[in-house]
Amino acid sequence: DGSGGIPNATVAVGSAQTSSGADGSYTLSVPAADRTVVRVEASGFAENLRLARVTAGQTTPLTVQLVRAGVAQTVSRASGGTVTLPNSTASLILPANGLLPQTGGTPATDVTVSLTPITVAGTTNEMPGDFTTATGGGIARIESFGALLVDIRDTNNATYGLAPGSTATIRIPVSTRSSTIPPTIPLYYLDLATGRWVEDGQATLGGSASDRFYEGVVSRIAYWNADLVMETIVVSGCVRNDAGQPVDGALVESEGIDYSGSSQVFTAPDGSFQIPIRKNGKATIAALVNGQLTNTVTAGPSGTNVTVQDCLTTTTSTGLSIKLTWGASPADVDSHLFIPNGDHVFFGAKGALAALPFASLDVDDTTSFGPEVVTITQLMQGTYTYAVHNFSGTFTPALTESPTRVELNQNGQITVFTPPPGEGTKPWWEVFTIVVDAQCQVSVTPVNTWLDQAPTASPAGTPAFCTVN
Repeated sequence: DGSGGIPNATVAVGSAQTSSGADGSYTLSVPAADRTVVRVEASGFAENLRLARVTAGQTTPLTVQLVRAGVAQTVSRASGGTVTLPNSTASLILPANGLLPQTGGTPATDVTVSLTPITVAGTTNEMPGDFTTATGGGIARIESFGALLVDIRDTNNATYGLAPGSTATIRIPVSTRSSTIPPTIPLYYLDLATGRWVEDGQATLGGSASDRFYEGVVSRIAYWNADLVMETIVVSGCVRNDAGQPVDGALVESEGIDYSGSSQVFTAPDGSFQIPIRKNGKATIAALVNGQLTNTVTAGPSGTNVTVQDCLTTTTSTGLSIKLTWGASPADVDSHLFIPNGDHVFFGAKGALAALPFASLDVDDTTSFGPEVVTITQLMQGTYTYAVHNFSGTFTPALTESPTRVELNQNGQITVFTPPPGEGTKPWWEVFTIVVDAQCQVSVTPVNTWLDQAPTASPAGTPAFCTVN
């Protein structure tokens, strides 16, 4: 079903903290800063850490996505041992008497070890930090080939680290959108104070096919990441609101299509931006303005700096965005949006943002991972249906195993949908409907049904549009 907000999550900035409400929303007052580290924890989920720019007198929207924690395993602290994650190459070999409580005190006899891989090939939003590392020459962008959170606690919930002089052996499952997997790679751990990744050690590629992993020796219990520093180019562009005016301070984000990495910048007073992407790589670029997403464009591949010809434009206050991502297989998975007036937006009829049907397939992907992005700039009254089609028609793995996810963004609020059981060889996943009533109230209903053929389109009719709030 659709997964919205997570209640009772702890959101912390330094010593200030709060808890999320029943719908996952939160508000926390913190000092203004260009780089604010926000840590989020919730029972049953791996901790995440995101960065935000907080401006005095303004509300800063920040959605933090959490990954369900991996299966935990009890280990004797005295004897150590090997912890493995079922159906994964993730593992950790702990030394005997090699763990101590991070806050001091008497160590427990047994501890619980949790391993949580981050599938950066599917989405970069679940990766903590912002894909940056500090180098001798300043701040560099990094590209991930897999990440793993190692979390060790006792029955009192005290966290454990490695004792001085002790090391552990870690295996990180390979997860990347890149077609080139290096045989050796630097290891990085996440600095929780700065939100940046710090190089510490090296890992070697092992395994084969979908069971590849990076193995290395580590000296701390932390978030670990197998990364390469990226050589980048700059993409220049601009952001306008729906009235054509430049937008100052819009958050612009790039996300790799053929690499696993992202970057964020803010627009200048004239609405212009310059954002880095991987040299000779391909990326999507979109902006967030007061909770409203712009359309999405692609940039690259290019060996030199490039310019986006048309400005990114915000939707109206009723606009929506839908992003589909998946794994390496099936190779070709498609987004389909059925419009209330009978129109159908998909790769064969990509639609338009400034004219009927005021919905467009901004980004189409035919070679694994995605993303595919559908933007709706103005809502019609009636029922929209969104569905995913396994165009490749291959089921080893199927969409339920890929992994596949759909993110619906409504004014900055993200709802995540994942495929339900029962796929078999059915190529269509009807994900959700969006009903817009006569008063232009919007309701989203998860459908999560597997079909042998496409959902039934709405009959052709004269559209009735919602006015801008």
